[in-house]
Amino acid sequence: MKREHDSGPGRDTSVATYYADLTDWLIKITGDLRTIHLGLWGGGTVIETEEDAQMRSIHVLVEGCGLGPGKQVLDAGCGLGGPAVTLAKEYGVHITGLTNCETHIAVATEFAARHGVDHLVEFRHGDFMDMPFPDASFDIVINHESFCYAPDKLAYLQGVNRVLKPTGHWRMADPVLSGKPMSKAQQAILVNVQRGYRIPPWAELREVLALLEQAGFEMLWERNLDDEVLPETGRRSKWWKLVVFLTPPPKKPEELSLHEFMQSTVDFDQLLREGVFTYRLISGTKPG
Repeated sequence: MKREHDSGPGRDTSVATYYADLTDWLIKITGDLRTIHLGLWGGGTVIETEEDAQMRSIHVLVEGCGLGPGKQVLDAGCGLGGPAVTLAKEYGVHITGLTNCETHIAVATEFAARHGVDHLVEFRHGDFMDMPFPDASFDIVINHESFCYAPDKLAYLQGVNRVLKPTGHWRMADPVLSGKPMSKAQQAILVNVQRGYRIPPWAELREVLALLEQAGFEMLWERNLDDEVLPETGRRSKWWKLVVFLTPPPKKPEELSLHEFMQSTVDFDQLLREGVFTYRLISGTKPG
């Protein structure tokens, strides 16, 4: 099967347009979760459903951050708003969701209102590489599978440091490159995954930790979550691979974006199972 996508003459392939194209499909497949992140299947808890796994991923992301009423949280790259709404409902925090996809603002705002937390949640349109917030605005900044979209990761982390209050936490749950040597075939698949997801070159784990320190963070730690996410990759890849093969060749921009997203997910899952990617929870704290 041909893996390369054809952008077509004049086609807008920006991240914002890409996710705008995917919006209706994402709403359909995520239902009332409004999150497409990898769920966590394990950790000594009883995980029986996809919803359980998704909820665990959100809670694990903020463990130990001292969330509660009055805390200010920034979800940088908030998507359709599912994690932000969950955190507001579960912890009573004030949470700001930032997205460069303007289409998602109305969708996420309606979702928060429907769940009765619109007084706690605000969604803003903007670029997290130039965050439109004053210094020391937030107690916690989270990236849930969105850090990978930062084109200049040091500059991004320096921006996070700026908007965090002293002793504030940054957390990410995201795939990173493990540093394992890749075959030529794996390198080619990685290029296709990055192109299909609209992601700049992926960072290695050791690079992220070094950049955190360079950006002024301390108390750095990371946690390997591979064993918790791998069960899901096997299930979804079988189904999505079949869908990609059986779907007629895409013609409309939104169909092209969906085809690229699904093929990239199948390829990403393969590289995760082969150890090219590793899924990590990473934390840093701004000095007091």
